[in-house]
Amino acid sequence: MINGTFFIMIATLDLIILIFAVASGVFATSLIAHVQKCLSGIGKLKILIVFSVMALMLFLAGTEITKSIKILYPKLGGWMSVVIFGILGVRYILKAFKFKTEERFFDFTNFRVVLGVSVALGIDYLILGLGFAFLSYDKEMVLYVIPAFTFIATWFGLILGKKFGKFEWGNRMMYLGGLFLAGIAVKFILAFLNVL
Repeated sequence: MINGTFFIMIATLDLIILIFAVASGVFATSLIAHVQKCLSGIGKLKILIVFSVMALMLFLAGTEITKSIKILYPKLGGWMSVVIFGILGVRYILKAFKFKTEERFFDFTNFRVVLGVSVALGIDYLILGLGFAFLSYDKEMVLYVIPAFTFIATWFGLILGKKFGKFEWGNRMMYLGGLFLAGIAVKFILAFLNVL
């Protein structure tokens, strides 16, 4: 439902779908990390913690950036979230098709590499935060859901990467995540047009 000119009240299910969709990128990278099968228990824990914390920090940074933009341009409304989620969804779908595994190997035993990759993955959470700041949602819930979903996606990626080594699963998850993001954007468009 539209709440005033600036906000859409985002339902819990939509919130979970959006966060799950962005976590698909983390899953794909974690899958690749453990296909190398050289990670120790501490190395896996390091990846789990760094990916989860960075995701939340960059999401919160995205919401703060949007708050500043809204002060300068107060007429920007909830339709901006439609644009942001739509672009992010298309980006994920394109990444799923252009994914080249041989170009994505990193030394995940090196902490600086883990940190750098977590920042790169966190850009998607930053963009998600930019979109969320135009919406009305349960902020406290997001503080728990983002790290939890990121942790679970990373953990599953590490487990499946070691056991099966199927790069294609990462592609499929990113494609599915992109469809979810684009689907939420379409749902918001329909809400703006009073179709829903």
